[in-house]
Amino acid sequence: MEEKKAETVVVAIDDCWNRIGVWGDPEKRCPELDRTIHCRNCAKYSAAGRRLLDRVPEPEYRQEWTALLAKEKQAENLPTKSAFVFRAGGEWLALPAGLIREVVDMGMIHTIPHRSGQILRGLVNIRGKLEVCVSIGGVLGIEHGERKRDVKIHGYVTPERLVVGAREGQIIVFPVTEVRGHVRYTPEMLRELPVTVSGSKAVYTKGILCLEDLDIGFLEDDMLFRTLTRSLA
Repeated sequence: MEEKKAETVVVAIDDCWNRIGVWGDPEKRCPELDRTIHCRNCAKYSAAGRRLLDRVPEPEYRQEWTALLAKEKQAENLPTKSAFVFRAGGEWLALPAGLIREVVDMGMIHTIPHRSGQILRGLVNIRGKLEVCVSIGGVLGIEHGERKRDVKIHGYVTPERLVVGAREGQIIVFPVTEVRGHVRYTPEMLRELPVTVSGSKAVYTKGILCLEDLDIGFLEDDMLFRTLTRSLA
């Protein structure tokens, strides 16, 4: 038995909207526009759209989609990591999320006589225990300027916080201007450090994490924590 070939059905459409409608000649304006304002509000325009959607698809179209849907889907398992994003002064920075224990309200920093300085800020009370407070901004050379305890960002008040971090049993607390929190990222989101970055920022930053509208300096945590712990000696 001879197989019957599918025939292409041609749907004749009177595209009056391209001739006398809103997309047509303004001098040959359709009188229905006085009532409908726009062609999309016209019953004839809607009926033409339904006829196009209801038409029988061409054999080539069906074959193409049949082959596409028949392909085995391969899931892209891109490795992801977690980073903790915060702002120190005017700089957005990030550290591996595994180093962060908690974020607490900003408290009084008690200076240590003859010890407190640009990096070693002093001691803070974390849940009834005194912990060493250091400044990441001091290591990177970020200028703090005069800042109030509560900073207004994008119309709302953002309080400064204390971030509690730990590495190899050493607990270090550092103040931040704003906390973005934990974010997930893939390796391709981490770009090389621009050549324009120099000084301490270049030494302690291993790349730029591109997240939405932010360019975040991803810190080299090994070197940074060694410098911070040396300041305690």
